[in-house]
Amino acid sequence: MRSISTNIILALAALVALSACGAKGTFRDGVFLGQEAAYRVDPPAAPWERVSFAGNDLAWAGPDGELLAVNAVCQEHGDPSLKVLTDHLLMGFENRRIREREEVRLAGRSALRTRAEAQMDGVPVELELTVLKKDGCVYDLTYLASPSRFDARLGAYRAVLKSFEAVAGGDR
Repeated sequence: MRSISTNIILALAALVALSACGAKGTFRDGVFLGQEAAYRVDPPAAPWERVSFAGNDLAWAGPDGELLAVNAVCQEHGDPSLKVLTDHLLMGFENRRIREREEVRLAGRSALRTRAEAQMDGVPVELELTVLKKDGCVYDLTYLASPSRFDARLGAYRAVLKSFEAVAGGDR
């Protein structure tokens, strides 16, 4: 049986795969300012810790391997549907099963929220993804956890989601 540390590493690898090619930037006073996009988001409270790794604008790790990430891309994404964008985020996961998909409102626009079960290198994970297109950018917010821990920290993800606002400007 794999340890929680191994599961965390695998989950981090999964989130890197999930990323919509997010750009690096700064995060101060709840505002991410990147090369392509700017947005406001309330970071999750303790016990979440901000982590930094390639391919993600913002990411936080929970104490039991849960991961939460926010990304934006404003170039070279074309105009695919929210479903296609969400399905792209799930590439790299095996045995994917969509449990729920629904249109929601985020930052004044229609967004697609998807809850899925999958495996990453044989390790079961549960995900909630929310994808939004606004002002020429695609934003994706992701929560990933082991199925047994998923509901325990889902509220933190939903709070981050609720706080999300696209901000005009970025560095573009």
